[in-house]
Amino acid sequence: MTDHLHEITEKLRERFRLFIGISLGIFLFVLFFEPFSILLTDLKNRLAFLVGLSVIILFLMVLVYVVFTHIISVSSLVLKDWFLSSYVKGFVLTVLITIALTFYLRFVGQTAMSFFNFFKILFISIFPAVATSLHDAIENLKRHNEALIAEKGKTRLQVEKYEENLLARTIDLTTVGTKDNFRVAVADIVCLVSADNYVEVIFKEEGRYKKKLLRNTLKNLQQLLGPYSFFVRIHRICVVNIHYVDHLRKSFNSYWVSIKGMDRKLPVSRQYLLKIREVL
Repeated sequence: MTDHLHEITEKLRERFRLFIGISLGIFLFVLFFEPFSILLTDLKNRLAFLVGLSVIILFLMVLVYVVFTHIISVSSLVLKDWFLSSYVKGFVLTVLITIALTFYLRFVGQTAMSFFNFFKILFISIFPAVATSLHDAIENLKRHNEALIAEKGKTRLQVEKYEENLLARTIDLTTVGTKDNFRVAVADIVCLVSADNYVEVIFKEEGRYKKKLLRNTLKNLQQLLGPYSFFVRIHRICVVNIHYVDHLRKSFNSYWVSIKGMDRKLPVSRQYLLKIREVL
């Protein structure tokens, strides 16, 4: 019993500000717009009447969204999920408020009941259910967005860790016809530039840019670097490590990229322009 009361109290605490806000909004609406002809001329009596009306709405919201929800959630009903849906709870709340306000206005406010007055009662009765559903939808979207942001952060950390592991590796760039392979850290390779039957490998060593000429094709070396997504083909004669790219520039009808800390321009063909823009 104590556990049930504790859970009901926690649920009430979560929603109490929302319920108070909705009740206060209806109180102010009826006070200023006077949708009903209430036969109470004294101001204090009218205010007391409106406070009672707001308290009824507050009580019914607590009854449906806190007490009723808790009772159904701990029960073993086959249709429990259906009863707990926002549509069912909203319908139940609307019916209860409509009945309660009809009797309250008729016997306490001495308001004559007409079709138009009943329509206004129904309009007011729908508002708490709609406002609560909208609030719940917004809160669910916020929680979903926060979960997506957290998941994105975790994925980013995993990608960064994966890239760090890749960058720490070394690779042997082969020379055709000889056993003289060139071993270099993947992270230190800046770019590969084709020069006829050779490939110029520009790499960084001890903070300085250096070059190594290998007898091979750009296609073969690019295949060796295939597992590393940060190597991008930008021209038929050039593959670049995007971590070293400073800017993508345009000069008349041609494009080129500049390398960080290096006075060299690498051409970019239109065929690979979209890809280099995406990665940058």
